[in-house]
Amino acid sequence: MLTAVAGVIGALVIGSWVVVAWGSRRRQPWLLSPLALLIVVLVAVDLPGWSFIPVALLVAGSFAELVIGSRESPAVRTKDPEAPLSTERWAAAVAAPFRVALAEPWDVVARPNLRRRYRRLLERQWAVTDRESLLAAVHSLLEELHSGPSLDLVVDLNAGSAWSRLPQEQGGTATGERVRLSDEQVARLRVVTGVTEADETVIIGAFQWWKSVHVIRLVSGGATLDWLSPVETQTLLRRVASDLQRRYSSWQQLSTAFHAGYLLWPERGTDADQGGADGVWTALGLLTEDPQSPWNLLPWDMPLERVITESGVPSQQEH
Repeated sequence: MLTAVAGVIGALVIGSWVVVAWGSRRRQPWLLSPLALLIVVLVAVDLPGWSFIPVALLVAGSFAELVIGSRESPAVRTKDPEAPLSTERWAAAVAAPFRVALAEPWDVVARPNLRRRYRRLLERQWAVTDRESLLAAVHSLLEELHSGPSLDLVVDLNAGSAWSRLPQEQGGTATGERVRLSDEQVARLRVVTGVTEADETVIIGAFQWWKSVHVIRLVSGGATLDWLSPVETQTLLRRVASDLQRRYSSWQQLSTAFHAGYLLWPERGTDADQGGADGVWTALGLLTEDPQSPWNLLPWDMPLERVITESGVPSQQEH
């Protein structure tokens, strides 16, 4: 009787542990696998009483992962620091804040352990549920970037507020509501823009191109979910990289635009799938200041590689 009870409890605990480990962003839960094996062995050799010790340890480890794993602080992590420079790696660096916010390696476009996260994210933010809706969302964003107006972000450093507007040569009309900024956000903007304490206002031009990062996130999600082929993935990433290299001249300019755009983004700080309330903002600071971040190591104006199709012919879709 005790053996049957231990077997049922052991099976339930092992099943729960597998679910927690599979859904975790970290590898640590899988280190508990010897405990799961020990439970099976002890029940199999008719030592059910002893099996409750690894059962208790496995329960404790799974619970700890649920608590600690969901609160992991943003960190700049790289899967392969020695990997050669490529267009794909360069583009991945552009979207690094969203990976750094999750303490995930920034340099991997397709990330199988984020499949469920990407499914939730794509459906919630862009109503993307399959390949067709993904491609529609990507092309819609690209069309918006190429055909929409150039925008300035005006930051009143003294009042702690920011708003978007058309450039002065186009009338300077405000295009959105004012956003209140915290003291920390104002201080960060002073740092990334390089203004002095005496400056009262700073204007960040063409900041709307920060939205290119969303194209990269969509492409990364499509590659992760096997909705895009490697050639399609590389072609779209190359297009985004080419656009950004033409609009900005350095990672510093991208960082400034990213900070500006993120402050006005409706989804800012609302989604646990992006690292929680402050995850992406914290990640932006890390990438800007950490000397080992890709924004401080990769050359901005690197030559972009041609995309080669499976037949060995250069892709005709590059722009």
